[in-house]
Amino acid sequence: MRDATKRPRVGYLVDVQNDFMRAALPGGRLYVRHLQDPDDVGAEQIIPTLERLARWMYAHCDAVILSGDWHGPEDAEIDAGAPDYSTTYPPHCMGRSLDAAERAGAELIAEVTPPHGSIVLPWNASSTAPARVASEAVESHLPVFVQKTQFSVWTGNPAMDAFTSALTQALGARPAIILAGVASDVCDDHAIRGFIERGYQVTVVRDAIHSLGSQSDEAILAGWEALGARTTTLAELESSRAE
Repeated sequence: MRDATKRPRVGYLVDVQNDFMRAALPGGRLYVRHLQDPDDVGAEQIIPTLERLARWMYAHCDAVILSGDWHGPEDAEIDAGAPDYSTTYPPHCMGRSLDAAERAGAELIAEVTPPHGSIVLPWNASSTAPARVASEAVESHLPVFVQKTQFSVWTGNPAMDAFTSALTQALGARPAIILAGVASDVCDDHAIRGFIERGYQVTVVRDAIHSLGSQSDEAILAGWEALGARTTTLAELESSRAE
């Protein structure tokens, strides 16, 4: 049972899906690596850290959210012909595809998959879904997988605002957000800025993120810190006492 005198914590893993996290199939359709650095190993190098972090979140957070792209070919950011790698990208994380191999790329990597399953907040969630999902997540202590159709979870799933509000109510207080995942200069950035704009305290696990290299990792972290986000490492989380 959570200590009611302490701020609740919500773990948040962004887009830890096969297509982003694996360099080769299954997955690999939009592998996250520094696009201007041919020597960059890419996101696979942070999988061991993400695996440990996921276990820590499942054990120590009051709720866990995993968001992921859940695309269909008609989505605005999907361009199979001439993607510009800024506003459009090749097909990836095609969770709404009729092709089973494409759908496999949208699945979470096995290392972070919740051991007892998860609750889904669909990309086209009904108006009643956010409250139901939030309540079930707190009561069952199951993670929530938020499907999204855009870079930003806040616009890619129109139910996200209502869900986070309902989750705050179910937890009894506004939670602190502990966040990691990919890509730090795209979907992580949208999620972090959205939480901060909505008054949430955000802590980023800096050794469990990876970028596409649009700017330096130091500049990305500095930008978040300037907005009020904190940064930490997995080792610091594992050794710290609950706030």
